[in-house]
Amino acid sequence: MSALTASDLLQEWVNAVQSGDPRQVTGLYAQDGLLLGTFSDRECVGSGPILEYFENFLKSAVEVEIITESLVSDKASAFNTGLYNFIVEGKTLKARFSFVFVKNDSGWKIKSHHSSLVPESA
Repeated sequence: MSALTASDLLQEWVNAVQSGDPRQVTGLYAQDGLLLGTFSDRECVGSGPILEYFENFLKSAVEVEIITESLVSDKASAFNTGLYNFIVEGKTLKARFSFVFVKNDSGWKIKSHHSSLVPESA
């Protein structure tokens, strides 16, 4: 794709997660990318810690369902925030996300990704 949108970039991440291949997912992140993962209390900075996170997360098959997204982008960066569901072993886990994508010589990469479970309503 020559003119990727923030939505295209998010879908690329979804497809990589659903492939079950942690290396494919990690390859979408910048070398110095930051991941604040849904199921970890650690800040993952760089390819090694991000790969380790996805090796653990993808031990079971994961489906991702985008619920909402809000897109802002220009030629060199893209921001996408919203809600998604993870479906793991028949259980649906509601989460929120924010992605920051940056474009460099090697294409689009995830510079920052935050994901957390949606709190239960009171």
